[in-house]
Amino acid sequence: MKKFELKLQTKITILITIVLAMAIANITYLISEITQNTIQGKLEVDITNVAQMIAKSPSIEKSLAEKDAEGSIQSYVMEEMSYLKGIDMIVVADMDGMRYAHPNPENVGRRFVGGDEKRVIENGETYFSQAQGTQGDSLRVFVPIFYEGRQVGFVMTGTLIKSLQKEKEQAILGVLAVSMLGLAIGLAGAFVLAENVKKSILGLEPREIGRLYTEKQGMLDAIHEGIIAIDRNSKITLINESACKMLSINEEYAHGKNVTDIFPTSHLPEVISTGKAEYDDEQRINDTIILTNRVPIRDGESITGAIATFRDKTEVTRLAEEITRVRQIIEALRANTHEFMNKLHVIMGLIQMDEVEEAKDYILSVTQNQQQILSVIIKKIKDPTIAGLLLGKFSEANERGVSINIDDATSLWKEHGSVTSNMLVTIVGNLLENALDAISAQECVNDAKNIDIKILETDESIEIEVADSGAGIKKEDMEKIFSRGYSTKEGNRGIGLALVKKAVESVDGEISALSYEGIGTEFIVKLPKNRRC
Repeated sequence: MKKFELKLQTKITILITIVLAMAIANITYLISEITQNTIQGKLEVDITNVAQMIAKSPSIEKSLAEKDAEGSIQSYVMEEMSYLKGIDMIVVADMDGMRYAHPNPENVGRRFVGGDEKRVIENGETYFSQAQGTQGDSLRVFVPIFYEGRQVGFVMTGTLIKSLQKEKEQAILGVLAVSMLGLAIGLAGAFVLAENVKKSILGLEPREIGRLYTEKQGMLDAIHEGIIAIDRNSKITLINESACKMLSINEEYAHGKNVTDIFPTSHLPEVISTGKAEYDDEQRINDTIILTNRVPIRDGESITGAIATFRDKTEVTRLAEEITRVRQIIEALRANTHEFMNKLHVIMGLIQMDEVEEAKDYILSVTQNQQQILSVIIKKIKDPTIAGLLLGKFSEANERGVSINIDDATSLWKEHGSVTSNMLVTIVGNLLENALDAISAQECVNDAKNIDIKILETDESIEIEVADSGAGIKKEDMEKIFSRGYSTKEGNRGIGLALVKKAVESVDGEISALSYEGIGTEFIVKLPKNRRC
């Protein structure tokens, strides 16, 4: 049975609601207590002021001393009560407790009740008291009344407890209303916050985030390529084990460091500033040449960082050479198949015409020519990748009516130091293809359609010369022939010679071209076998 678990959004909402409710409850209680005390304190001050005002009234003092035969005290008190708020009772009595003023006129002339008046009569004190009177339980203050230096009575002002309680309840209801409004706003805020948290983590639950993190770490460690990611401040946020090995650093040490402190030749900060991705760029880490891809990390329209992946070029080159060898064999087989199909058709035609002797002579001629080509290539070219390339180009040239001549001094070994077979395929293949196109696409001054090739390897370098008998290159175009995209052939993107130049420069080699209109073009390449560091 699957264990029930609340979603993160629900957990956040519940937690914030509980914390907010407890905080508001405590605040409400404190404010309520403070409000009640404030109300009672204010009321005590008010009834005290009123009592003192009446007690110090000259007319009250004199009338009370003379026993108020005219009843002016009751009239005065009733007039005062008509505009006083929060005062429920005012009672004026003499030293015997006989009342001369009371909110209920029927009680005038009767004795004071409650039993809490003795202190003011006996000691002339001013004090608060809570007692049961004729109008009910009340909070009241007693103030003595003096006339010509002797006490003649007292005044009691008060408010009914039920009135005080009602005022407190109204104040508490107001506090509760504000608290409930605050709680409602807090609940809405909790929901919005939980929703934003959910969006920021792409709607994932904590256990899913944990699983993804574990899987990510496993994938990063399983990848042979080095990976480094930085934020917009060029601080490293991610680095895998392969990158640490290539850089000879510790993963924990690298996190949070500026990428240029760890990887001085890194171009990741430039990728952040330009926003442009870079692919298959060569870099040097210690004594290792790597191939690097760099792309910016985007959040909508803004760039939040950049990530680079890199791999030891030696491994990439090895894989490329293996693929290239297979490709060259396939190309050679394809070209030979096509060529020999044509020759078989010639032989079949001769046999059908009963020209048996002619067929025999043709077969011998073809066999000798093919053996001669194979013998020359195998004898002079020990690198099987380049041998396969040349064999395929020979067959292609024959199909296009072009003759490829290998110089007698040609010699290429199997191993070439820092110059790889894949690099030679790029250089020789593109130069031969360029020569074939030059001869096939334009009219030659003479009938010869020749390509001469010479490859000479020594302990220090490899020299390659490819010359064709095409129409040549115009003088004003010579400076542009190695530019990517430049071409004189319609529909061609002009990348062949640009690739050649890049391959040559990658080993600090040199390339030059000589061309004469109407005569032909020659390319000369020199590749040092030990690259300068």
